[in-house]
Formats: sequence, C-alpha cells, structure tokens
Amino acid sequence: ALPIYQFWHTPQDPGDLRCFAKMAVRTLNRALCRSPLSRSAARAPRICAVAVGRTQLLAPVRQGLLAFAPIAAQARCFAAPPVAEPEVPLEKLRNVAIIAHVDHGKTTLVDQLMKQSGMGLKVTERMMDSKDLEQERGITILSKATRISWNGYVFNIVDTPGHADFGGEVERVLSMVDGVVLLVDAVEGPKTQTKFVLQKALKHPKMKPLVVINKVDRPAARDPGEVENDIFDIFATMATNDEQLEYPTLYASGKAGFCARSLEEAKSENRPTDMMSLYETIRDHVPPPEPGQLDQAIIDADEKCKGFSMLVSQLDRLPALGPTVTGKVFSGQLHKGDKISCKSLDGEIVGSGKVKEITVVRGVAREPVKAATAGDIVSVSVTGFIPRWTQSLVSHAKVPPVECQPIDPPVIAVRASVNDSPLAGKDGKYITMNSIGERLEKEALTNPAIEIEQSPNRDYFEIRGRGEMQLGILIEEMRREGYEMTLSPPSVVYKTGEDGGVLEPWEDVQIEVDINHGSSVIERMSIRGAKVIDMNTVGDRQTLQLEASTASMLGMRSWLRELTGGTATVVSDFKDLRPQGPPPPRDRNGVLIANTAGIATSVDLGKAARLGKLFINEGIQVYPGMIFGENNAQSDIDTNISRKHDGYQSAAGFSPPAEKRLEEALTYILADEKVEVTPKRIVMRKAILDANERKVAAKAASKGA
Repeated sequence: ALPIYQFWHTPQDPGDLRCFAKMAVRTLNRALCRSPLSRSAARAPRICAVAVGRTQLLAPVRQGLLAFAPIAAQARCFAAPPVAEPEVPLEKLRNVAIIAHVDHGKTTLVDQLMKQSGMGLKVTERMMDSKDLEQERGITILSKATRISWNGYVFNIVDTPGHADFGGEVERVLSMVDGVVLLVDAVEGPKTQTKFVLQKALKHPKMKPLVVINKVDRPAARDPGEVENDIFDIFATMATNDEQLEYPTLYASGKAGFCARSLEEAKSENRPTDMMSLYETIRDHVPPPEPGQLDQAIIDADEKCKGFSMLVSQLDRLPALGPTVTGKVFSGQLHKGDKISCKSLDGEIVGSGKVKEITVVRGVAREPVKAATAGDIVSVSVTGFIPRWTQSLVSHAKVPPVECQPIDPPVIAVRASVNDSPLAGKDGKYITMNSIGERLEKEALTNPAIEIEQSPNRDYFEIRGRGEMQLGILIEEMRREGYEMTLSPPSVVYKTGEDGGVLEPWEDVQIEVDINHGSSVIERMSIRGAKVIDMNTVGDRQTLQLEASTASMLGMRSWLRELTGGTATVVSDFKDLRPQGPPPPRDRNGVLIANTAGIATSVDLGKAARLGKLFINEGIQVYPGMIFGENNAQSDIDTNISRKHDGYQSAAGFSPPAEKRLEEALTYILADEKVEVTPKRIVMRKAILDANERKVAAKAASKGA
C-alpha cells in the first residue's frame, strides 16, 4: 500500500498512471480476497477501475486502500514503524575512536564490544568490515561509526583504517570524537603505522587517549614493561600537552573477549571473562562531549533549532535516504523536517533544503532518532542540495560554520581512459567515458582523499589520491562492478610555486625491515635521492626514518615486498613541497611482449621462460603489444607465445608465473606502457601495440631529445 500511496502524490505520465492503476487494483483485489480475516464478499469488495482522468483512475485505488487498511492492521500485514531512540543525556554520552596498526585487532575488538553490550546483537566475525575487499585483505578501508548501549551509557565508537594510504578516513573522523583507544599488539608492539594514526589523533589538544595492549594470550610474549616503554616513548614525542601522557593502560584479547587492568591479572587463571574493564575505563576516562558555544543573539534568532551546526565529516548516498551527512553535532538541535542550509568555510551559504531523516547506526543496522542534539554523532539525510567536505550544516544564516583540520593533499595520480585494446568490450558492462566519469564523480563525493579532474580534450580522467593502495582499491572496486578502462603509470601531483617554479611533494617515510635487509634498503633509497634521518635497531628488526620525494617512492613498496618476502612495513606521510628534482633512475629490466593474437601455450611459455620471468600462465588470451613477462636484459623482446603445436603438449617445466596485483602492475609499468583493467583480467600492455610503430615512435623521440 505504501508505494501506491507515494505514487498517488507524484505527478506521472497518463500512460504510466493508467497501467499502475490497473496493477494496483488487481493487487488490492487479490489481497482482499485472500485475507484470512476477510472471507465474505462484504469484507472483500471487488474494485473496478474506470478510465481516464487522474482522479478517476486513482479513486478505486483510494477505495481499495480504505477497505484494506483495517483488515491489514488486524492481520499485522503492515510492519510497525521503527521506534525512534529516546534522547540521550549529554553526561551519558561518550564519543571514541579505535586506532591501531594494520592487523592489530581493531575490528575484532569492536565485535566483542557489540557482542557483550547487552543489546542482543547477532555479531559475526569482522562485522564492521562490510566491503568484500576489507574481508579479503583483512584491512579496514572505510571509517565506520556504530552506537553501543551499555548500563545506561551510549558509546559512539568509530572504527578507523590502519593503513597510511587511507589517512583521509582517519583525519576526517577524529574531529567527531573526544577520546581514542590505541590498540597495540602485545608481541609486535607499536609499529610505524601506529605512530602515524596516533600523531593524527594527538594533534587535537583535548583528545583523551587510552591504551589497550591486545593479544596478551599469544604464546610468544615480550618482557614485561617493554611494550609499555615503547608506547610511552611515542607519546612523549607526539603529545601536545602533559595531560595526554596520563593515559590508562589495559590488557586484552579481542579474540577471547576479555580485558584486564593489569598484565598480572590478564595472565592469571582468574582473569576476567568479559570486556567490563574497557567499558568502565571509556566511561571514566573519556569525557562527555562539550557543546559548542554560540552568541546568545544567534540562539534567540533561531528559537527552534538553537543554532544547530554540524561539520560534514562523512558523506554517503544511502538508498531511500539520498545524500547523508554523518558527523558530530557542534551546537543546537535538529528534527526531521526542519529547514537546513550548507555553509562553506568562509561563511557563504552554498545550498538550502530540508531534513529528510535523522538516523544512527546501532550495530550495523540504521535506525531513526527523534532529534540530533549537541555532542552526539548522527547521520542527517537532506533534500534540495548535496553537501561537500569541509562544509557545515547550519539551521540559520547567522550560525557560523564549524572549523576543521585540513586534510593532507593527494600526491600521486593515474589517468583512466577508455579501454582500446583488441579485447575491449568483451568483459565489461560499463565501457564508455561517461559511465567511468559518473562512477569516479560518485567516489569523489564520498571520499575526501580522492580528487577527479577531466582532461581538456575529455579523453581521460585523472584520479588523484594518497598512495598506490588507495588508488588500487578504488579501481579494483570499479573492476568488480563491471567497468573496463585503461590506466597510465602513476605520476606525481606537482604544484606551481609563488616564483613560478615547479614543486613536488616530499614525504616522511618509515621503513621497518629485518636487520639483514637494512643495508639493501638504504642503498636503494640513496640511489633514488632519499635522505636517511634516523636508524633504530630492536632485536632483529631495523627501523629506518627517511625523507624522500613521492616520485622516488613509486614502486618501492613492490620492491620491498619482493626483497623481504612481505615482512617489510612502509609508512609515508606528506611532509612539504620542495623544488622539483631529477627523476629517479630506471631500475627495471625490459619486458617480454606478445606479437601475435591467440591463446598462450605451455610450449611457447616454456621457451620464453628462458629469456626472463613470466607474468601469465598458459590458456590466457593474448594480443600484439601485450606484456607477458620481464626480460633478463634492459631491452624489450617481441615474441610469439600462441603457436599451434602438434605431436607434443608441453616443453620443459618453468617456474609458476609471478602474477601481479593491480597496485603492483601500476607501479611496474613505464611511461610507454599501460594497464588494461576489466572484470576478468588485469594485464599490462604497450601504449602503442604495433611493434613497427613503436620503433618509429622511439626513433622520433630520440631525435627530439
């Protein structure tokens, strides 16, 4: 009945209206006749539709609704409207974020907090990681806020990413909370990315930190006090005031679901069996939120909303709700249906509309609330305009915008264009520039660390982001959604200085490797122009602190992964802009290129394996110009790997191919190469597919140089 009623109040085409009216009448007749409470003809009136005008068409629908409503109400056919959560007193509210290094157990800890809260939630493993890629890679990509009720208190808990490439997610949500739970692995201790996220948190002077040393039930344990001392050293160098050094330390196991106030208690046989200590510490150590102070004249001018304002900290497009802003209410109050405006940082009103709905997330379910009050974290769905990052929602023209911390700018970019390979259009559903552009604009709307810019000739989109992983995650999501595209090699985002010179971004880099790999890393980074600032060795691990240009870091993560077998940890943070230096030297060999279309055979791949390293396996469809391996020498080799062979099926065995993930492929290719991305394949190719045309272009380029 609800869709019928909504259709009733919406202007429609007469032809659509006539079809809908007939369908509605048939549906209502069927429902009335089958109702268990309506067995007589008197209780189930037959409805006839008569022809033409809007009123005549919808009159039988109105009659059917009136006849069906009491029966449906008795039979409980209509779902009861959701009950809005009662208003939470400010002193019972706590806003807290959980920050940690990758894989130190943030999401598992949040699962336990929801499970033991007494809310009756059905909690599954890694419940907050809703994206497929989050589940597959075991990392948090998007910050998510959830609401937990415990003993009369309400905790707004924000789960944040631990990888530096998603630092924009961390920066934008820290303005919403009053405290942070720093989670540290009991064996690994504070890692490089721990320092990155903690530094972002402690930039807020009023932020109250507390430390949870997680996984204390692991068999491999470090000496008592060693991890605690490492944590304090980090706080001593990053804290903005002495109060941030007075943090409580708890000992927990998110997997086992317990938390203790001392290491001895956590190791004892009578250790706690629940997370009560963490609940109580958050309640006692993290203060309730403080409402923002406004002039009394502003409050008097806005009697209904009392000067409502809220910073756009998170922006989504939700089904049935539309543009939805999540953030902390800075001042005032807001109700469904109130008029709302959007202000830029300089105080200009850039949009106006109404509040469609106010919701919160309890567990992973979204529920409405009666009102948004100062200090609470809520989601406000609006109509009439689309807010943007750094803007503020306000209820009156006199209410000032909320100040916010700047977000670090993007430092690398890739260009996405239409897939023009011989196999274009065979795998994807969205293959045009318009469809690619619409999807990228949608991403830029909800992701503050992504910028999109279209070329003057409208032949490509430049996607700017924080790092290789962030761009790789976005393109991987698009690939799984059915998009096809061709990608250029990553490039650095340059700026123009006041004197007209070109500036390039530099980063603070921390690399943690096994001690036997330290010298190789230092040599490689020195060749690329990096400066070693500090070196620290603890046990068999060495931490290198460097300053390096973003250009010199491109491809370094893949090289480190291969050198160390995946044991290296790299964290980089934007430092400043400096005059552009010389490009880093080429440190990659030539490639093996297919020169004939067909299916790669094991015989030809076995022969090609003698020339270098393979990237593909047999049975893969190839085309001229497609890269299928790396040569042992600096030159490129074009060869046929799709011949038809009779009499034998395989050549000598060769090593399994080193298939490259999307981020690895992007940082591997050179300026004259591209990456083809479709729902079924990720392959590297030459920008100019024909070998003869490539030779002509190379000669022309050498003459021009």
